[in-house]
Amino acid sequence: MEAPLDKLRARLTAAGYGFVEPPILHDADLFLDLAGEDLRRRLFLTGAADGVELCLRPDYTIPVALHHLTAGDPRRLGAYAYCGPVFRQRSGETGEFTQAGVESIGRTDRGDADAEMLALALDAVSLYDVTGPTIRIGDSALFAAMLDSLPVPEIWRKRLRRAFGDPARIVAVLDQLSGERTGPRPGYAGLLAALNGADHMAARKIVDDLLAVAGIRPVGGRSAAEIAERFVEQAALTSGSEADRAAAALLRRFLAVRGSPDEAALALGAIAAADAPALAPAIERFVARTDRLIDHGIGPDRLDFAADFGRRLDYYTGFVFELYADDPTTAKPVAGGGRYDRLLSLIVSRDGSGADIPAVGFALWLDRLERR
Repeated sequence: MEAPLDKLRARLTAAGYGFVEPPILHDADLFLDLAGEDLRRRLFLTGAADGVELCLRPDYTIPVALHHLTAGDPRRLGAYAYCGPVFRQRSGETGEFTQAGVESIGRTDRGDADAEMLALALDAVSLYDVTGPTIRIGDSALFAAMLDSLPVPEIWRKRLRRAFGDPARIVAVLDQLSGERTGPRPGYAGLLAALNGADHMAARKIVDDLLAVAGIRPVGGRSAAEIAERFVEQAALTSGSEADRAAAALLRRFLAVRGSPDEAALALGAIAAADAPALAPAIERFVARTDRLIDHGIGPDRLDFAADFGRRLDYYTGFVFELYADDPTTAKPVAGGGRYDRLLSLIVSRDGSGADIPAVGFALWLDRLERR
């Protein structure tokens, strides 16, 4: 009898994905910069003889992206499959395990590509007798559009972006934004209060001048201008204004949306109509993708959407999903993936100045599938 893994290889190949095997060792800086806090803290690190810090690959997405970038025009179509060991610290599970999956790069028909990716993931787990998994879905693009519609300082946007996908953490940030959770007031709280809400460049100039008058020189590699910038950021964090409280309340309403995609679209539409019109284009794309999922045989009643659901990797930019063979409140996912349109441009130019390159993929945790 043909083993499930052999069937999986044949199924992914038949779907048009060619198998690749990127290196196991990589420059750790790349993962530290791009993977996100959740993955960074679980890396296995080592050092080369020349002092360069290396890591064992914790997943395949970044290595496959590197493979694509080194083999030709970044915007060309690429369809890659993989199956091999990855190394990641995991509570209660071995740190070395086998992962399989696919990465699709360059397709501009994003809705169809997203739907095909979820359909292929469902087909793949069925080879391991997972025929009716719980399908959790989210949309990082919806969250980004919601965040862009809020009149909050950039420092708060950064904190909220970093916290997305971690419900407890984002609640804590929202508590801080609304003034419900504050730490000890610093001795210079009055200065921060005066700076908060002032013209950014003028506020920075005031702090810069004060530091110059005080004769403060660069400390720990920071210039006076950088110290001034930090003061201005701290001023923005002395929040609790009426506008901040309103923004936090609106974002809480958004993050509470859950249910089937049809139910979610109605709830999100109500928020957009009343308070966040800039959210409407992202909702239209969300609805269009739901139609593509139906075209691929995945009805809305099978999908469990949550606006606060995001996969804890910084490079995701849109549709995300996880598949659970058992109760998702207690079990770990057997598959997960999503859209990461910014990853390749970030690899090329770490400042993210390059144009997005469409990309979507998924991974299977074969150890979890095989031990069922």
